[in-house]
Amino acid sequence: MERAGKPLAPKTIEKLKGRRAHLVADHGVFKVERLVYELTPLPRDIFVFACPDWCNVIAETPEGELVLVWQFRYGTDEMSLEVPGGVIDPGEEPIDAARRELEEETGYTAASFELVSVVEPNPALQGNRCFTYLARSARLTAKTAFDDLEDLETVVVPASQLAALIDDRVITHALVVVALEVYLRKYVSRAP
Repeated sequence: MERAGKPLAPKTIEKLKGRRAHLVADHGVFKVERLVYELTPLPRDIFVFACPDWCNVIAETPEGELVLVWQFRYGTDEMSLEVPGGVIDPGEEPIDAARRELEEETGYTAASFELVSVVEPNPALQGNRCFTYLARSARLTAKTAFDDLEDLETVVVPASQLAALIDDRVITHALVVVALEVYLRKYVSRAP
């Protein structure tokens, strides 16, 4: 296996060229597009979800606890324990969206923000990215300002409980699990 700095690359296949997207439906939080590759005709239509980029915030308090939120998720029809996060608005920088989402959803603000990871939520069907930031020294300084259809409850948990919350399926949102696993590997496992 090759190390970082020497990426693995395909040897026998290439990226398709001549991509055009045709809008099929606009549902507000996502659009459905039909893709056409003019230089490489495909045997059937390809449809994708055009979603904006998203951000997640792992907010650490000065006491070493993490700020999480409970919220209802329509897709699973269940309550979900997650890190704060949301949609990056058009023209907004990911770090600015992370600051905004943390404050809107929890009332917490932080002294510093550091990029933890950037992942592609589902590259088979979506072209967007999810940026995860670590917000250090987060403190409760403001009131929440939820978006439409949001009703969240903030909880603060010790970072030492994260692995159990994931293993016990209390935290199940895939993008949150990925963010927290990277956080645990990069920041917690290196702690003295």
